[in-house]
Amino acid sequence: PAIQNIFGVILFLRLPWLVGKGGLIESFLVVFVACLATGLTGTSLSAIATNGKIGGGGNYYLISRSLGPAIGASVGLCFFMANALGSAMYLIGTVEAFEMASPAQIVT
Repeated sequence: PAIQNIFGVILFLRLPWLVGKGGLIESFLVVFVACLATGLTGTSLSAIATNGKIGGGGNYYLISRSLGPAIGASVGLCFFMANALGSAMYLIGTVEAFEMASPAQIVT
């Protein structure tokens, strides 16, 4: 799910550039792949979540209890890295959106 957030920032801020460089058909393909990844992730998380009672650890607890501690630890590390990269991407996306909204008022 965290990589989808990063794709969301890239997709919505860079969509005009993507259409200009890749064309309309390729842009629809990118949006379709992103929606497909979201749907598959939601479906697989639903299947894992129905395996039992969810404890207080959130996503990590859910995955480590369903798939085992080794996979849970690797997924937890991926969650950590994705959240770190996602927050940096959101910060860059926010500043870029602010610059597009008011380009003359930013002093460099």
